[in-house]
Amino acid sequence: MITRYRIRSMSQTQLHIRQMTLDDIDLAMTLKDQVGWNQTRDDIRRLVEYEPEGCFIAEFEGVPVGTVSTTSYGTKVAWIGMMLVLPEYRRRGIARRLMQTSIDYLRERNVTCIKLDATPLGQPLYEQLGFHAEWDFQRWEREGENVATFPLDGELSSALIAMDETAFGADRSRWLNSVASGCRVVATQSSYGMLRPGSVATYLGPVVSENSSQAASMIGEMLTTAEGRVFWDIPTGNSVAESLAAQHGLQPVRQLLRMWSGDANVAGRPELQFALLDPTTG
Repeated sequence: MITRYRIRSMSQTQLHIRQMTLDDIDLAMTLKDQVGWNQTRDDIRRLVEYEPEGCFIAEFEGVPVGTVSTTSYGTKVAWIGMMLVLPEYRRRGIARRLMQTSIDYLRERNVTCIKLDATPLGQPLYEQLGFHAEWDFQRWEREGENVATFPLDGELSSALIAMDETAFGADRSRWLNSVASGCRVVATQSSYGMLRPGSVATYLGPVVSENSSQAASMIGEMLTTAEGRVFWDIPTGNSVAESLAAQHGLQPVRQLLRMWSGDANVAGRPELQFALLDPTTG
């Protein structure tokens, strides 16, 4: 299918931006492995199948060298993720072009707020492109071998989907249901959490709850189930989550910054988010 927006090219012989397909999963895995990111092949497949016109590959002189993804939650808010360029091709404007292509794609679809989760390396570029700081979060980690032995194929009730919309700020039910099918879901009437396999570590998140004691009990259950290495992204200031992470042997290893651009920020309620879904998709 030919899209209606224009994909920009630096020149006919140097840089070309095209849509990512399922045939590009190996490239995306190679890129993310070089920086130690946690996506699995299923994660990348879900991104492409969810937004097939909004995931892109950069080719420099015919060689695939970079990726970027978009994940739209209606027109209210969308995420930019998988922003990666091979180290030997950095500092040539490729990341900027991938970002601008993603921004153009989302704006032409009338998305009013665009967000991303920035590493310190990427933050200066995102600021130049008009993104503003919202709040930061820390990745906590428990060391060990990567082991995922828990049951998969979960689902969420309509009540929990509605609660998630309050916490996140937009309806992301379609994406949540897609992710839930490949992970373990633990839920009560006012809380839910997911435990997901990763290529580097088991990932705890999202965890959304209106009751901190229920969230603590649920997280404890999931961490007891999870063996070996675990990643857990916690909004800074969620003292309950931070205390639980420390109790279960996790330590903060890096800080990231949530950023936004657009007509108005879709803030959500980070105090209800005891663990984030994923820096790639929010």
